[in-house]
Amino acid sequence: MQSTNIPGRIKLARKMAGLPTQASLLARIPGWKPSRLGNYEAGISTPSADDMLLIAEAAGVSACWLMFGQGPIRPQERDLQAVRHQNLAHALDGVDADQERLADTVKHLRLSRKRLREHLDNPFLPISDELARRVERLLGASPGWLDEQHVERDPLFLSFPGEMRELMMIYSELPAAQRSVLMATVRALRDALPRV
Repeated sequence: MQSTNIPGRIKLARKMAGLPTQASLLARIPGWKPSRLGNYEAGISTPSADDMLLIAEAAGVSACWLMFGQGPIRPQERDLQAVRHQNLAHALDGVDADQERLADTVKHLRLSRKRLREHLDNPFLPISDELARRVERLLGASPGWLDEQHVERDPLFLSFPGEMRELMMIYSELPAAQRSVLMATVRALRDALPRV
């Protein structure tokens, strides 16, 4: 599952909410046709900001994470297991297609192919600290990399100018109480600048 893009995050959010099917999520969003959510999960169309808010609310995830892959996954907390799963799924995307890479991966991670597939497919299957560190060594990443959110390859996030991405990341990393202070500061700056 590619959870570093919007369709992947919608699917992951649905599964984390304990909703195994699109129909089960649709039951929480009155008035939507099945094709609407299906198109979003398949990447055929991109949800509007309003639709992203509805999906986030129905799945119990942060709208910022759902849209950009940044900030806490659940509105009230940083969900370490979900972050680890998202990073594992992204880092090992397509590993099944390359038998040599797959054999090397399971050897380094000390997992069977079946257990690796279970970890990739099931966001509820805990990824231990030990397994997280083995994944990082396999990838040549620094310790703790699997525990951090990454959006380097999210096309929507990358489509924004660099300063906008920086502002979104600052906003997403702030505690909820401080976000209103940031927004008030930005509004005050906007209002103080001369209109062009």
